[in-house]
Amino acid sequence: MLRDLLDLIDRYGWAVRHVAAGDGRPPFSYTIGLTALDHPEMVMVGMPREPAHAFLNLAGDAIKAGRTFQHGEITDALTDGAGIGIITVVAAEELTAVAQVYGVPVQALQLIWPDSKGWLPWEPGYNNAAETQPFLGPLPTAWRRTH
Repeated sequence: MLRDLLDLIDRYGWAVRHVAAGDGRPPFSYTIGLTALDHPEMVMVGMPREPAHAFLNLAGDAIKAGRTFQHGEITDALTDGAGIGIITVVAAEELTAVAQVYGVPVQALQLIWPDSKGWLPWEPGYNNAAETQPFLGPLPTAWRRTH
């Protein structure tokens, strides 16, 4: 399994791992390989596998092209207008494949996705339950919008 993962990273620059829901935790998906591009790995929580994979690949493509994502950013660079929030992951122990490939400590950012109306979880009108997408780190006191 590790050899297959390393082959994917060699071929594309990163791989995406999906972890099923369990023990009261929603599913999550994350990249392995962005560390080698001198960028934190990216994580999405609570989003179904296929769209999470697509978003993480879009982020990987942007990073490979030189884009840097940062804590406290809301970007529409990965969507058709809806913002995605980005926060620092405080405890990345569950990103076990990253630790296997690169060792520890693992650096990661969480992509926080909007609801079907484009609202982010801290905005009035957000439509999804809070437990759908738990935050893996603190929210910033101020957000920056980027493209």
